Amino acid sequence: MAKTWTKEEIKELLEKNDEMVKRSVLKLYEKQTDYEKAVQSTQEYNGVGFNGADATILSSFAEFIKKAGFLTPKQIGIARRKLMKYSNQLAKIANGLI
Repeated sequence: MAKTWTKEEIKELLEKNDEMVKRSVLKLYEKQTDYEKAVQSTQEYNGVGFNGADATILSSFAEFIKKAGFLTPKQIGIARRKLMKYSNQLAKIANGLI
């Protein structure tokens, strides 16, 4: 039986695990449309990916990860704080629901 992740467990992992922060940025970025990725903003309010306030910075972090393979400590801190609000969406992704 597969594990079912809760948003509380996701938040706990985000708080403690830098790799989880990096993977979460990339997973949410994958949910952005191709156009949203190109303009680094949210255009479709479809309940997945980044919200309008975070799209620019978190998209830039995702692109940085893809090029460099890491985030700086400062980027990790910013991403960690921002990702907390996505814990429900990340739990759904982890559970294969979206």
